[in-house]
Amino acid sequence: MKISDLFRLNKEVLGINSRNQFFVREYNPIAGKLIADNKIITKRVLAKVGIKSAELYKVIRTKKQLEFLDWSSLPKSFVLKPNQGTHGNGIIVFYGKKKGEYEWIRPNGTTMTQTDLILHIESILEGRFSMGNRNDIAIIEERIKIDNVLKPFTYKGVPDVRVIVFNKIPVLAMLRLPTKRSNGTANLHSGAICVGIDIASGITREGMYLKKSPLIEDTYTATETTLDLENNLPIIGIQIPFWNEILEIAVKSQLASGLGYIGVDIAIDRDNGPMVLEINARPGLGIQVANRIGLRSRLERVKGIEVKSMKHGIRLAKNLFGGEVEEEIENISGKTVVNLIEKVTLFHKKIETKPLKKKAKTIIKKDFVKAMLDTGIITSRIDWGIASRIGYFKALEFFKGLKIPSSFPTLKDAQNYIDNLEADKISHPDIIRLAKVNDEEGNHILPVIEVEMRIAGEVKRIEMIVSTQKAMIYPVLIGRKDLKNYLIDTSKTFTK
Repeated sequence: MKISDLFRLNKEVLGINSRNQFFVREYNPIAGKLIADNKIITKRVLAKVGIKSAELYKVIRTKKQLEFLDWSSLPKSFVLKPNQGTHGNGIIVFYGKKKGEYEWIRPNGTTMTQTDLILHIESILEGRFSMGNRNDIAIIEERIKIDNVLKPFTYKGVPDVRVIVFNKIPVLAMLRLPTKRSNGTANLHSGAICVGIDIASGITREGMYLKKSPLIEDTYTATETTLDLENNLPIIGIQIPFWNEILEIAVKSQLASGLGYIGVDIAIDRDNGPMVLEINARPGLGIQVANRIGLRSRLERVKGIEVKSMKHGIRLAKNLFGGEVEEEIENISGKTVVNLIEKVTLFHKKIETKPLKKKAKTIIKKDFVKAMLDTGIITSRIDWGIASRIGYFKALEFFKGLKIPSSFPTLKDAQNYIDNLEADKISHPDIIRLAKVNDEEGNHILPVIEVEMRIAGEVKRIEMIVSTQKAMIYPVLIGRKDLKNYLIDTSKTFTK
């Protein structure tokens, strides 16, 4: 979809000139813009009202100061960015460090040496990435750890949620998912996916991404799944965690900054919850493409409304702009909505038949357990004890008799061991194959069985790795391979 097509289809779309003239200039005072355009000042202002952001490690203001930087004090992972950068330019994320060397690892596996970092920081100081190419400041800050719910949908980088707030009312929101093409950043112009979000529920609705190298104008393509992950996952119907808190943070950020029209970028940290990445006095307009909804009509609708409080503004947003996503998801996907934790039925392998006077009675034994829908694994797993109880005890005793080593140095070593086993020695009617597994206890070889199970009213046969992992909180984990026809609603995770 081209931007021009969106304009023709919807006259209520907000253009750059209209945004600048009617909203940025009219509602955003200079003082507020100065706060938004300076990441260091933004952190200080937000901290005063209790809003969390990434911890600041280093601030480098001059090349002379750079000469005295203690490189050994830098953590293994961090983010380097310009203080007044725009559109994500100049930001580099590092995930690790080569042992014993001043060389840090980027999301795509490439590395940057101390010399490389010095050159990049000098470019930041010279204003290469800042607005108007003005001299800038380089900052080194904490790398946010990805929340477990959103982690499976992103390629290495940190996904974030952008919320547009006007007159203390959230009017539009989107999720930005890093991809391989965007090199782990959530920058749409680098190739990240933008996904519209229903304001009322916090559930994702549609996805778009920018085509490569547009010659004349931005051209977006729709997508219902992630782009470059193994077993691409559906991105429609994701329940954004901490949704109400995210909306409150967005409105609170507007009030703290003094801006009337603002874009707030919020990431969800695994340990600390929602944290503000930055605030924008001139937020981009791609959020309209993500939602396929014009921003102008929503802004005009809330202009002049007397908003009594932050909670009042959020309530207005949900009433005015939300509530349509359930029907959209059903129409678009035709998939079953399930909870992150589901009650499932496991059917025992052996069916008992008891003779009666007139006719035999078939008894089907079942176990009812809780299963976690775990998008972080590919193949589903079942606890060793549960598998034994539902009829696979002899198969597992047979596996024990193979006397396979309990652990291996690497997964490659485990695979080599499987490849060298004689087929007739591992033949058992209930063991489909052997699988190599990496978990918190190391690298292992485990048996794979086929289990009949009912989930969300549907009975299916699923290949499952029989796991002895002590960290399995739930006796059954449903992996990505078996989740293609489901949409996961995380909002009810801990309600049962």
